[in-house]
Amino acid sequence: MTEKKNKDKVVAFRLSQEDFAQFEEKLASSNMKRSEFFREIFLNSNVNLTVKSSPTKNLKQLIFYYNKSSNNINQIAYQLNSAHLSEKVSERLYKSVANALIDIRELLLSGVKDAD
Repeated sequence: MTEKKNKDKVVAFRLSQEDFAQFEEKLASSNMKRSEFFREIFLNSNVNLTVKSSPTKNLKQLIFYYNKSSNNINQIAYQLNSAHLSEKVSERLYKSVANALIDIRELLLSGVKDAD
């Protein structure tokens, strides 16, 4: 007689409403319990997986600097807006700095878009 394995590890994941409907259809047509269905699919089927490569060191460094720059730009924009609302800076200076921040943001986005 085969020994019963203790199944004490729980695996969970999320599905969209559309994907869940497909899952429910397949589960119903299998005449299996949900756990049996998952075990059959994940342990006994021949599935081809595409493994995503981890980000390169250069990409990680680029993302790090992008995040730091974005944070600094947000802080400058916050201070600029506060100064503008309290009328500490002129409308002309406000627009000039805001446009410069927009240009910097566009340059950052174009650089990141082409990475890896």
